[in-house]
Amino acid sequence: MIGLHSQILDKDKKMILKDALFLYVSDLQKRYYGDKIIETNVYLDKMKEVEAIVEKLHLAELYQ
Repeated sequence: MIGLHSQILDKDKKMILKDALFLYVSDLQKRYYGDKIIETNVYLDKMKEVEAIVEKLHLAELYQ
């Protein structure tokens, strides 16, 4: 059915996911910028995956 939406996550669950993604991104940045143990292409691919998750689950609305 086109246009049918169901809410997968309520606001509290989105906040948990947002916090988890923040920790994940922080770890990625530490390993890329600080420790220099991951390559640029791996870092950028992972950041694109995070961006896709944020967009798909509408997590950016939590920052408004």
